[in-house]
Parts: sequence; C-alpha cells; structure tokens
Amino acid sequence: MPSAPPAGERRVDDDTELEGPWPGADQSGLMGEPRLAYQPVVDLGSGKLLGFEALLRWQHPTEGLVPPGLLIPWAEANGDIVTIGDWVLQEGCRRAAEWPASLQLAVNCSIVQLRRGVAASAVAAALAESGLAADRLTIEVTEHAVGDEAAAKELRAISAMGVQLAVDDVGTSWTSFELLRRMAVNTIKIDGSFVSELEPHQGINRMVVETVVHLAHSAGMSTVAEGVESALHAGIVKEFDSDAAQGYFFAPPLDVARATELANDPDLRFPLDGPGWTDDGVAWPAQLSPAGEDDGHVAVAAAIDAAIEQETPLVDLEAVAAGDEGETGG
Repeated sequence: MPSAPPAGERRVDDDTELEGPWPGADQSGLMGEPRLAYQPVVDLGSGKLLGFEALLRWQHPTEGLVPPGLLIPWAEANGDIVTIGDWVLQEGCRRAAEWPASLQLAVNCSIVQLRRGVAASAVAAALAESGLAADRLTIEVTEHAVGDEAAAKELRAISAMGVQLAVDDVGTSWTSFELLRRMAVNTIKIDGSFVSELEPHQGINRMVVETVVHLAHSAGMSTVAEGVESALHAGIVKEFDSDAAQGYFFAPPLDVARATELANDPDLRFPLDGPGWTDDGVAWPAQLSPAGEDDGHVAVAAAIDAAIEQETPLVDLEAVAAGDEGETGG
C-alpha cells in the first residue's frame, strides 16, 4: 500500500461487507478508468532505486483520482477485485518488463483473490504475457492473509513460481514471525503509521520499528519502512538497520512516464537527508502533497459513507477493467 495516504483512506482485507452504489455510476459500471501510479522503493545504504510499488488509482470523470482505500472495499464486496486485480498485474508486469532487470515491481494482492484460488493463475498469466522474470515480481499481502488457510495455499503456489512475497503493514497485528518464516516471506514492510510519527525520543513507535527490523532480520527477511516523510524518519529507520524505505520524502506515487525516467537513469541516487523529493527543481510538498493528489477525495468519501448507511445494491464493475490495454499512467 502507498506510504502517507490521503486522509480518509481505508482498507478492507477481511470479511467486512460493504454495500452501496459507487457515486456517479450508472448500471453499466463505475465511471472512469483504472490507472497505476508507481512509488519508488529506495535502498537506505546507497540511495539507489530498488524498484516500485504499483498503486491502483481510479480516474473518475468528475471527482478526479479515487484512491484504492475507497475503491477496493466495493470491488472486494462483489468480486470485481478479481477482474481489477488481474488488470493491475498485467499492466504492472508489462511496464516493469521494460525497465532494467535490476528493478523490482511490487503489486498488492487482496485476500479475496487469494481465498478464491485465482491469484496464482493470474500471476502466472501476467508473467507469461509480459516476459517479466518471476523473481522481479513481489506480491504484497497483509498479515491477515498469511494466517488464512485458503489464502496461504495460494501464497505457497505463488512462492513456488519464484515470485517474492512481502507482508504489508507489519506492526498492526503482530502475526507470528515463525509463521511468516514458514511461508517463505521475503520482505517485511513496516506499517507507515509507526514510521510517520517517529521522533528522536518517542517511545512506542521507535520500539515497534526497531523490534520489527530485528525480528525480520533474525528470520532472514529484508525490511522496507513505509511512510518515510522526512530526513528525520529516514535517519531513524536507517539507524535501526532497515534495508529500504519508501514514502513522500523520497517521492510520491508517480505516473508511468516519470517512473520510467527514473528507472532508466543509471546514476540516480535518492538523497537520504536534506529537503527530500524534488522534481524539476521544485520541492515535492509545494508541487504535490498527499491531499493534492486527489482534489475530489473528500467529496467521494462522504458520498460512499452515505451509500453504506443506505444499504443500497452494489453496481456491477466487471466491464470497467476488462480488456483495457491503453495507456494508464497519469
């Protein structure tokens, strides 16, 4: 999941039932189209680009970019997450295959896809179609998915292909690290809510981050700190020996054109201190803030909350993501 999401994002990865029409949708499906944004993952030792996390966005014709924390609960509730998830894998792998072979692509996978037994076949199809090497793809799941019997079966099949596994938002549920080790998890992603509030002498968040890094390394797993928003955060997680990080200090989620430029720059080094992300000489907070990424976000969130309370039927989203082979970068 993205670091430092806009206020109001939420995530559903269990059996929560949400019902209600998508605001502005008609019976032909959700208005607009899916696209991917790519947030860099940075090596904390060298500042080198390690790869990108592909983040789903939905371009609504009137409300702008609708983030996954609003879209995914609806897609999971009626099964459209399978169609959308297939598209994300196909598009992400196709793009990553054009980048240097040293770079990884991370894609989030819903527990609904895993429980339905369709995730492994979707991964295999995306790799075959794109030609991307299996070990360049990382599938990200939540701690809850690792402990789910049906989901774990799919994860083992995905791992057997040579695909990397990462567990997202670690620190919020405290899943047994022995379970993660048995599942052959490669990477632990430290939840951004702990990282983004790190202070030099702040107790609980520092303890959580340092403990997760230590346990992960003891189990032979690498770590990525999410939610790194300042040089202070970068310095603290580096002090704790986290291997990598992502967050708005390094770069916001980027459209495919800008991500490809960074991917193809062999001399690129992200600064580990200083003012943080700049693009064309403009510091990123002045150019693109988490809230500014989606001007219609608050209005859409309010409309969705109202739809939940009314318990109206869910519209069909299937036709929206199927068969889209056009440009999806913003």
